[in-house]
Amino acid sequence: MDKDFSLSYIKKLVEKAVEYGFEEAEACFMSTSSMEINILNSEVSSYENSTLEGVGFRGKKNGQMGGSFTTDLGDDAIDFMLSTAMENCEVLNDEDEEFIYCDPQNAHLESIQLSGTYDKNTYERFEKTGLELEKDILALSEYIKAVDYLSVSCGTGPSISVNSKGLYTYKDSDYITIFAEARAEKDGVVKTGGHYWFGKDIDEFDKEAFLKVLKKKVLGKLGASSVDSGEYKVIFDSEAFVSLLHTFLGAFSSYNMQKGLSLLKGKEGDTIASDIFTLREEPMYEEALIKFPFDSEGVLTSSKALIDHGVFVKALYNLKTAHKEGKESTGNGFKSAFSAPVGISATNLVVTPGDKSFDELCEWIGEGIYLTELNGLHAGVNQISGDFSLFCEGYLIKDGKIARPVEQITVADNFYQVIKKIIAVGSDTISVPEGKGEYFCPSVAVSKMNISGDTGEEGEE
Repeated sequence: MDKDFSLSYIKKLVEKAVEYGFEEAEACFMSTSSMEINILNSEVSSYENSTLEGVGFRGKKNGQMGGSFTTDLGDDAIDFMLSTAMENCEVLNDEDEEFIYCDPQNAHLESIQLSGTYDKNTYERFEKTGLELEKDILALSEYIKAVDYLSVSCGTGPSISVNSKGLYTYKDSDYITIFAEARAEKDGVVKTGGHYWFGKDIDEFDKEAFLKVLKKKVLGKLGASSVDSGEYKVIFDSEAFVSLLHTFLGAFSSYNMQKGLSLLKGKEGDTIASDIFTLREEPMYEEALIKFPFDSEGVLTSSKALIDHGVFVKALYNLKTAHKEGKESTGNGFKSAFSAPVGISATNLVVTPGDKSFDELCEWIGEGIYLTELNGLHAGVNQISGDFSLFCEGYLIKDGKIARPVEQITVADNFYQVIKKIIAVGSDTISVPEGKGEYFCPSVAVSKMNISGDTGEEGEE
């Protein structure tokens, strides 16, 4: 939809809201256009080209913030949204006050991160890229029998908001993703593995690098067996550690702390992790695909440490949770969609790397387990206590080197204990898209974890 029309529409909505009796009001327009093709058995199995757009509204009356949304941008929808939001205000009884915000010094905020190459993303280009990639994956090895899933997709779309205090924000960006999952079979044993690429320009897709990683992820699992149960030193692969960290990231939300859903409540300033572990939020991180100069409430974001050399420094706040504690928002108040309320989200997170390469990390560990995949992260975890029990895959480390693949093992521990037991952080940082932004994380070594395997001898190396 035309930007000028969208802006005019939400301005009209806010103006009428004031006339309607709201003390403060805010409206946002969001649009997402996406295209995706899926490849299966040397042909395009599905194609989707869609646009979803709508308007969200928040209005404050008698200390209560009512909300509404619509996908119909007609004049009749304005009255519907205002009446719906007013009805919400009349029945709500939220003791925690919510705010409409505008910093007069930063009342006009724009973030345009368009690649200028989005026009390359055509059906024909995606079809050619996908079919060639499938063919090349199948040619990697005689053991690779199929590519069970392969998608090429892209997305773009603006977000505009205005409020009755004078705030105007505009954001727009675009992206491309490629994902493939292959299946290998040897001696009657079947293994699967997947890999992804994401960027802004399809011409920057490095197919050879993609194939190299995917081949390792699939064929590296062949010949896997279990290990004896016991305590092992563990090296988490970057992606595996990110999946664990992201599962428990809600513990850093001030909302969860205030609701009694986080054990980190009241622990700012306390040591909660190893002194070699630092986790920072870097909304404007130079290497990030998308940067976040401000949040959905119009608050400027900032670089900050969540954990600094083991010390819990700062929780994440939006305006509502910050006001409840007499603090300032940390710029983490984000809406996931025009129909969603303002929540709390982290943007780009960076685990500060160490000085050891992966090979040096293995040599330093000597004997242990290299975990590459954690399965069951939704069913096998308690996000409040931090306890988890997960099926895993990885490799055995012997004599300081990767020895053989490992399967049919379970790791059971506690997130808060794991980050205390970190003994080394690698220098092999990779970017992992997760949540609202990306994680930049290297391999992470832990002193000991309980691994349950079979009760027989270790498998042949």
